[in-house]
Amino acid sequence: MKCPVCNNEVDMFDICDNCNYQNSGPKEKLDGPTGPNKMTLREAKEAYKKGEKII
Repeated sequence: MKCPVCNNEVDMFDICDNCNYQNSGPKEKLDGPTGPNKMTLREAKEAYKKGEKII
């Protein structure tokens, strides 16, 4: 599957080697629960665009 933040190839529920975001699978929502991440998907996408670290 594609990383929901940077579109790099990742396994489901895996941490992306490119941006460090751990995806929550195909049902992940922009502002939903963050799972193991401290950022929502929306926050992570915005941080990635700005070149900031994703936590």
